[in-house]
Amino acid sequence: MKAKFLLLLLLTILLQVNTTSFAREMKSLRQIELRNKTQAQHRSIPIIPIAFVESPMVTIDLVIPVTSVTIIIKDAETEEVVYSSTDLNVQKVNINLAGEEKGKYIVEIQLPTETYAGEFELD
Repeated sequence: MKAKFLLLLLLTILLQVNTTSFAREMKSLRQIELRNKTQAQHRSIPIIPIAFVESPMVTIDLVIPVTSVTIIIKDAETEEVVYSSTDLNVQKVNINLAGEEKGKYIVEIQLPTETYAGEFELD
């Protein structure tokens, strides 16, 4: 009986240690608030992208695949373009800004019919 209890106790402790060691903290993950820069077209369902920043990674989720998306990231103070890319048939875009300085940046997402922009900060 004592051996079974010790085995069960050891197994429980190992499971607790194992679970917490593989968990990844995401305290710095923040959503970028995007606003529409173009007038809404009511002919189709709009694609509203969702953008997140977890320094130095910026992730843009388009919810459904789009035929073309252009992403431009600029320094908020100098308006200097630090990243620009046009991708075809994508649903999710990951951007690594590891070489950029800390500060405020503007992301602009140009879809075929609409353009969204938002401001974020690199830590």
